[in-house]
Amino acid sequence: MSTLLVDGYNLIHSHPVLSRLMRSDMESAREGLLRELLPLASPDYYRTVLVVFDAAGWGGPEPMLEDRRGLVVVFTRRRQSADAFIEAAVRAMASGEEVTVATSDRILRRMVEGYGAGGVDGEALLEMAREARKEISAEAERLSGDRRVPLEERVSPEVRRMLDRMRYR
Repeated sequence: MSTLLVDGYNLIHSHPVLSRLMRSDMESAREGLLRELLPLASPDYYRTVLVVFDAAGWGGPEPMLEDRRGLVVVFTRRRQSADAFIEAAVRAMASGEEVTVATSDRILRRMVEGYGAGGVDGEALLEMAREARKEISAEAERLSGDRRVPLEERVSPEVRRMLDRMRYR
């Protein structure tokens, strides 16, 4: 299990639909990215997913963190870029755990790889998220589909007789 750090605005700008949306509605573009990445916040993919955005109007002295259904959204502190936050986080984490950074910024990717983190570009990560969503949907369908077993077949004959007696009283 590992940690995934996502360069949020970088991925939005590399996404054809979200990049257009970003021009008119930044909040909706961020929410769209989070929806797309949500399937990766599962034990089968990443233990922790941090999506890092530049301060974006926050501008406080410390980073702001939000838990969003398994994703941790980070707005950096005032005058700190997402790249600087990601670099510092990788330096702090890379020696103790497996860390992957998702960005299409080649300079940032090379820098974090120098600290021992893995790198993946935005398109590859979004494709991974789409595959994860398909797997989750297929599993949910499999679990809710033809595998329904009537209660009578799941309990012992003795329990069935007891339930029948209760039902017909």
